[in-house]
Amino acid sequence: MRQLIRALFAVLVLFVIALVSALITMRLAIHGAEVRVPALAGLTVEQAVAETRARGLESAIDGRFYSSTQPAGRVLTQSPAPKTQVRKSWRVRITVSLGPQKVAIPALEGMDKEIATITIRRLGLQVGDLAALPDEYAPQNTIVAQTPSPHATDVQSPRVALLVALPSSPQQEASVMPDLTGETFSMAALTVLHAGFKLAPLQSPPTNAAANSTTTTPSQSAASAPAPSSPVQHSPPAQSSVAPGTVIAQNPPAGSRIVAGSTVDLTVQP
Repeated sequence: MRQLIRALFAVLVLFVIALVSALITMRLAIHGAEVRVPALAGLTVEQAVAETRARGLESAIDGRFYSSTQPAGRVLTQSPAPKTQVRKSWRVRITVSLGPQKVAIPALEGMDKEIATITIRRLGLQVGDLAALPDEYAPQNTIVAQTPSPHATDVQSPRVALLVALPSSPQQEASVMPDLTGETFSMAALTVLHAGFKLAPLQSPPTNAAANSTTTTPSQSAASAPAPSSPVQHSPPAQSSVAPGTVIAQNPPAGSRIVAGSTVDLTVQP
């Protein structure tokens, strides 16, 4: 029994030793593949590339900026920071100094986008972000804003961002339909056309076709006439008081909203 216990204890000890050894080996393997990032600020680009390669790292330029503290071609900033522990083949991003700002930022507002782009590049600057916005007051593809502003000093980046004008979306203007009834056709037509509407072909009021097509004979009149004792009396139709050529109806009706270019129908008294 004691021999069995001793054997189990020995197996357990060997297992613990193997586990600790595996952990130590794994830690050494992981940390053996890690390096510390060197300090690159102030180095030239060539020196920074050589320094990172010597430690098994890669490098990439992440931008160029004006600087009054570092000469042109020197490293300004880096990421990750110096002494950061990273894996080998990690990419270190650096920004490079352009030296002090020597180029004045041009005034580009109101200029065509293509001409503004050429102007920026001729001065050794770079075209930054391009944004577009509908503008009803500026011609299409003209510059309406820029960053940095014209003649700005202490500029960090040589990039000039531009805001370009796009054509404004068409909007339909609505008006209130005037009341044209009672007006002469000529005056109503002038009002319609001057308001930006269209005039439909002239319409006349419908006539009583049955009255025009039916001929009444004397016998029929006598048959249809009321008896002398009947209390119902028919008065003759009243004459129309509307002068010929007067607008007596319209469509759309007065007071309704109507879009410019719509058609207006007028009915005229014959």
